[in-house]
Amino acid sequence: MLVITVLAVAACGPAAQPDTSQPTAAPAAGSQATTAPAAGTEATAAPAAGGEATAAPVASTSGEIAAPTTFVEPPFLAERVKAGKLPPIEQRLPKPPFVVGPGVLLQEEYMKWENGEYGGDINLAWQDANGYVNIAGGSTILRSPSQTTAASRPNVVSEFSHSDDYTKYQFKIRPGLKWSDGEPVTTEDIRFTFEDLYLNPDVQRPWPSELYTQGNAQLGPAKLNVVDELTFELTFSQPYGFFIAALNSWIPNYDFLIKPAHYLKQFHTKYAKEADLAAALQKNNETDWVALLAKMDVPHWNTGEDRALGMPTLNAFILTEASETRRVFERNPYYWHVDSAGKQLPYADRIVTTIVVDENAVGNAILAGQVTIAAGNQVALNKMPVYAQNAEQAKQRSFLTGSFNWPVLLFLNRDFQYEDQNSAWQKLMSDPEQRFGKAIAAAINPADINKSIYFDLFGKPVMYEGAYDPNKANQLLDQAGMDKRDSKEHRLGPDGKEFIFRITNHNAAPDWTPVVELLKQQLEAVGIRVDIENVAGTLFDQRKTSNDIMAAVHWNDGSAWATGISEDYLPNHKGPWSPMTWQYFTTNGKQGRKPPADMEEFYKLHTERKKYPPESPEGQKVFQQLMQWMQDHYVMIPTAGARTTPNIVDIRLRNLPNEGAPFDLDTIIGTEGFWFAQQ
Repeated sequence: MLVITVLAVAACGPAAQPDTSQPTAAPAAGSQATTAPAAGTEATAAPAAGGEATAAPVASTSGEIAAPTTFVEPPFLAERVKAGKLPPIEQRLPKPPFVVGPGVLLQEEYMKWENGEYGGDINLAWQDANGYVNIAGGSTILRSPSQTTAASRPNVVSEFSHSDDYTKYQFKIRPGLKWSDGEPVTTEDIRFTFEDLYLNPDVQRPWPSELYTQGNAQLGPAKLNVVDELTFELTFSQPYGFFIAALNSWIPNYDFLIKPAHYLKQFHTKYAKEADLAAALQKNNETDWVALLAKMDVPHWNTGEDRALGMPTLNAFILTEASETRRVFERNPYYWHVDSAGKQLPYADRIVTTIVVDENAVGNAILAGQVTIAAGNQVALNKMPVYAQNAEQAKQRSFLTGSFNWPVLLFLNRDFQYEDQNSAWQKLMSDPEQRFGKAIAAAINPADINKSIYFDLFGKPVMYEGAYDPNKANQLLDQAGMDKRDSKEHRLGPDGKEFIFRITNHNAAPDWTPVVELLKQQLEAVGIRVDIENVAGTLFDQRKTSNDIMAAVHWNDGSAWATGISEDYLPNHKGPWSPMTWQYFTTNGKQGRKPPADMEEFYKLHTERKKYPPESPEGQKVFQQLMQWMQDHYVMIPTAGARTTPNIVDIRLRNLPNEGAPFDLDTIIGTEGFWFAQQ
């Protein structure tokens, strides 16, 4: 039996007041929206790793927004339309478009939605070319508010259904949907992605984990059936309810499933003329068509790189200018989101990113009033008094939210030196009582770190609340075989030799290094000699790949695990805690380390969770068991409580999260709805 979980032509929420701008006549947007069950049942409270229940925010809907029948041309595009370089708005939008209003991008309790006005640039100062545009595309296959996955409104698609057992999914691409260059989106884009990239042995493109049944390579990838020009089906070998999360999440976005075939075919030997392909190779300084295809198929994470110029996208903004110090993204003329008054989103015309050298340069740009938005870990809490004093002059305001990220965590790599089971580290990691991990948790004082670095603004520890006990830490270390010390009172390893606990830090945010320095003090207070290894991000990634990290500090997306938006608790996703067993798991045992018995239990729970939509009762139950396993095995240890994050914005900007909203990333991800009010 095929169960229709979502079939809608308009988003949900109360009708907003119409805009007074003069609209352009257009055909009716489509049939009347119908109400259907959500893709999973309402989210239930999911216990945090420390045992306390934390409820995931759920979709907030209070009625329907009717799809508008007339649309308003953005002034930014009017000259192109007048010159015949661009079709009028009613020819650029699908039928029906996706309607944005209250409760659609963010739950109503966290943001008051107002239909906005066109115009203006959003100015950013960022340390890389992508800024935050790579996560603010708005183009996931399905759409749920904020960091949830249960509502699952059709977004790229107009219809979405699944079988009772979550093995078969059917989609209909939104009729009239177009790439940013005006070419129609069809099932040829999906067929090309599957057959000519993932299934082509010459291309050597690995399958995204989201397309493996239950995320497990051993169970095989989805089978594609193209029904017609707009309709396609995906069939999995086992129940895979968690696939709903991938369809909602901005982390895989749309491009794990749909790529612009008409663009990429010019770099594929199966389709391109020999002379044209040779010219493309020369132009892009490549000698091999496979490398060229990989280069020109730009993932959404790299949407600000030079090579993304000219690549069609479904995102709200497209790259139009790239220099060493600046990136300009303009509104996508074919973006299919509108408000209830018929205005095409995004409201802002451009995102202009100035590329800066470090966080100090970001701070200077904020103080100079050159930044429209600073969020997502850009703003350090200890700088807030300075920004507050400068706010009136810079015409800014600040507010605090929760964080998508958990605080800085210490990761213990269970696979470090795994080839030598007699090494001191492996003796500590293989201890069934986990005494070394327990001792580390007991030695860390989250309250001290919170007070010293975070102005006492962080909440309770997200794991191991109340664990701080230096006396217990000393006792556990003695029991773990580290009871002997050298002349400087540093503990020796279980093998009686010098033991150095090396923590690798790539300092991705202003608070990381101060936290690591406090960690060093706290751990050395119980006799563990600590060496801090500060490295660049690229070197960190290289060492992670080569399994050359003993322990590391990193953050992760713990706040979004319960809803399935993120799974970066996995062993090699942020800080590595078992990268070689993950390699074994993802390569069907061809590479890496065969998981020991306790890691087999982790992978069993990980796979079991994939059977269900993450916010369903069944999914939440397995998630609780998974979190308990991670707590019991001390794979990651938070250094402080739940994060509080500053956000600094232009005082004119509207449709932003409220003070105290759960996630700082919603200050970024909702960019399509931001608009400038007149002062």
